[in-house]
Amino acid sequence: MTLQPFMPAGVIEKLPCVLAHTHRWCWVLVMASRECGVCLEQYDEGQHRPRCLSCGHTVCTSCLSNAITRNPASLTCPFCRVPQPRRVASVEDIPVNFTVLNLLQDTMHIAGTPRAQALLAEVKREANEFTTTHLVAYNCHILRLKDYQERLASKRRTQEEQVAVLETLLTQHKAILENLATTASRVTTVLTQGYDQREALKASQARINGATSLLQVTAAHEEDRTFSNSVEEWSKQAQQILQTQVVGEARELDRVTDAALQAVVDHNMAQVTEALAQTKPIIHHSPPGHPQVDFEYSSGVALLVSKICQMADMVGSTVWVVKEDDGRKRCARLTLTPHRLYLSALREGDPPRYSHVFPFDEVRGLVEESCLKVYLEMSWEGKAQGRVCIKLVNTVARTRLFFLLCTGEWGPSYLNTRLLEVESRGMPGERIWGGDYQNNDGSGGAALPGLTRGPLHSQSATAGLVAGFCYGDDHRKPAHFVIYTGDCPVVYEECPLGRVEEGLDIVQAAAALPDITAATITECGVVISL
Repeated sequence: MTLQPFMPAGVIEKLPCVLAHTHRWCWVLVMASRECGVCLEQYDEGQHRPRCLSCGHTVCTSCLSNAITRNPASLTCPFCRVPQPRRVASVEDIPVNFTVLNLLQDTMHIAGTPRAQALLAEVKREANEFTTTHLVAYNCHILRLKDYQERLASKRRTQEEQVAVLETLLTQHKAILENLATTASRVTTVLTQGYDQREALKASQARINGATSLLQVTAAHEEDRTFSNSVEEWSKQAQQILQTQVVGEARELDRVTDAALQAVVDHNMAQVTEALAQTKPIIHHSPPGHPQVDFEYSSGVALLVSKICQMADMVGSTVWVVKEDDGRKRCARLTLTPHRLYLSALREGDPPRYSHVFPFDEVRGLVEESCLKVYLEMSWEGKAQGRVCIKLVNTVARTRLFFLLCTGEWGPSYLNTRLLEVESRGMPGERIWGGDYQNNDGSGGAALPGLTRGPLHSQSATAGLVAGFCYGDDHRKPAHFVIYTGDCPVVYEECPLGRVEEGLDIVQAAAALPDITAATITECGVVISL
C-alpha cells in the first residue's frame, strides 16, 4: 500500500522517525492523509474507511461504493483514471489502506503523550508569535491610517472652506468685471451723445454770432430751445453714471484680493529671507573696470530657491530676480525644471505683480563659473519650440561676450533677435547664423566694451559646435554666432564658443525653415545646475 501521491517522497521516508520522535512532520502527514480526496470527509473505521486502489490512490469506502453503483462493469480511479485490473463486484473486494489507519491511530495515541502536548504548545507559540507580529503591524498602521484619515478630513474641510471663500471672491470679481464693462459701455454711449449735442450747440452759437439781423438771432435762439430737454436728459444720465459706486467697489475688492495674494508671496519669501540672511557671500574676484562679485553658496540655498519656484507654481505665481544700478531697475524670470534653474536675460522694468522676488546677485552667485552653461529659446509660427542648452568651452573674450549677451548683465542681450541666415543648406557643415542685437538684420552686433577677439583656438566643425564671428576686419559683427547642424571635419573654426548639449534638433528644425528669419530667440539666459 502507498500513501496519497501528493505527499512528498521525503516525508514518507521520514515516517518511522516521525512516529518515533513526534516530529512536526507527523502533523503534516496526518493533515495530508486523514481526509478522502473525493468527498473531503475524514477517514474512519466506518463508511469512510480508507481503501487503496491498484494504482496506489486511496479513496474512502463510501465514495468507492457510489462509483461501483454508477458503473458496476468497470471501476476507474477518480484521480488518475486508471481502471482496476479485474472486475470489482463489491467494495469489499478493494483492500483497506491500513497504513493510513495505523497512522491515524498512532497519531491519536501520540497526541495524548507529554511530548505531543509539548510539541502542540510549541507550534501554538510559534503560530501566536507569527500572528502577533502581524497583528502589531496591522494595529500600528490602522492607528496611523485613522489619524491620517482624520487629518485628511480636517484638511478637506479647510480646503472646502477656502474654495468656498475663493469662489465667492471670484464671483464678486466677475460681477464687478461685468459691472465695469456695462458701465464703460454706458459711458461710451453717453459720451458720444454728449459730443454730438455739444457740436450742435457750438454750431447754433456760431449762427447766433454770425447773425446780421434780429430776425436771424431770434430764429437761432428758438432753435436752441429745442436742445433744452436733450441737455437735461443727457445731464441726468451723466450724473447717474458719475454717482455709481462700481469703481469704489472694485477698489475695495482689489484691496482685499491684493492683501490675500501678497500674503502668499510674503509667507513664501519669509523663509527665503531668513535662510539667505544666514548665508554670507564670499568674494572671489572683482575684474577691473567691471565690478562683479561671485558668491559661494551651499547646495541648500539652491534647493531653497527651487522650493520657492515650486511653491510659486502651486499658487500660479512666478519667480523673478531684480537688479538695480544707479536707479535703473531691471528684472529676469527664474524658471525651474528637474535638476535645473533657468535664469533669463535681464530686461528693463519691474517684475509682474504678486511675483516672488530675489536680488539678482544672490541667484547669480549660484552660477558655477568653471562650467558656464547658457540657453537660447527659439520660436517660430507663434510658438516656442524649446531651449537650446550650450556649454561654453573656454573663457576667452569672445566667449565672455557671448555669455554676457545671453544674460544681459551689461545691458543688451540676444532677446527678441532673429536668426539671420542658413549657410551651406543641406550640405556638410550646414550652419545657422544669428546674434545681431543692434539692428536685427545682420548689419550690426558690435562687441561690448573691453571684449575684443582674444586668442583663437582652431577646432574641427562638427554638429552642435557654436562659434563666434572672426572673419576679416568687420568690427560691426563680433556678437554674431554660428551653430553647426551637420559635420564638416575638413572645416576648422578659429573662435569656438561652446557646444550644444541639448536642443540640437531644434536648431536643425530652424535650419529647415523656408525663411530662417522667421525664427526668433524669444528668451535667453544662463543655466544653473542643482
